[in-house]
Amino acid sequence: MTTVQAPSMVVSDMDGTLLDESGQVSPRNADALRRAGVAGARVVIATGRPIWWLTPVIDAGFDGIAVCMNGAVVYDIAAKRIISSSVLRPKPMNEFVTELHQREPNFAVAVERVGIQEDSCWAEDSYIHPWAEGIFQRAPRAELLGQSAAKLLVRSGSDSADLAKHARLAAGARVAVTFSSDDGLIEIAAPGVNKGSVLDRLARGWGIDPATVIAFGDMPNDLEMLTWAGHGVAMGNGHTEVHAVANEIIGLNHHDAVAEVLERWF
Repeated sequence: MTTVQAPSMVVSDMDGTLLDESGQVSPRNADALRRAGVAGARVVIATGRPIWWLTPVIDAGFDGIAVCMNGAVVYDIAAKRIISSSVLRPKPMNEFVTELHQREPNFAVAVERVGIQEDSCWAEDSYIHPWAEGIFQRAPRAELLGQSAAKLLVRSGSDSADLAKHARLAAGARVAVTFSSDDGLIEIAAPGVNKGSVLDRLARGWGIDPATVIAFGDMPNDLEMLTWAGHGVAMGNGHTEVHAVANEIIGLNHHDAVAEVLERWF
């Protein structure tokens, strides 16, 4: 996508990208997305968050399609309906966790199941989430891994990148590994499930060429999305891996950097 052509599709991550330091969508960012939609662009939110944590964009007036849990679930906000989901099955989850234990014995797990309510979050007793700890219901690991899940969460130490290296060696072709924070948390999905693959399916269903898409992100769970889009934009506060693949690096999330870019056209 050239900088002259208005994007036919606008995709934005939430945390560290569209949301400011208070965890909200600023009026300027909200207005930019709204104007893009009015001008005819498809506007999509693509986040690692589950459906029940979409509140900031909903409160900002967004009522379109949200790609949640790094692509495991696609949700129509206006219709309050799950459009599609891709789940982890018990067998590959258990095989992955067993193999990871050989490489990194000290970790705890949690799962986010397909659903719209917070009661879809389950964790073993030793799991401590970096945020929103109180929403997890507790169950033994065997029970967590005995049912399908949209996302498996693994927490160990304080270095997500290091844990992800061990996890990718353990994963093989069983699962997909990524991370969206730097606090020892990694996120596991079914093979081939990521923001980019799901956005590609949506765009082609809408007759949109990926070359005309602009996408904004900041963390490794945005890599596939940014390389898929015709113009991948990395936040200035983003991860070095994201900066390495982006077509453009912009300002900070709390300085309305997404809006600054979209205002070139909308």
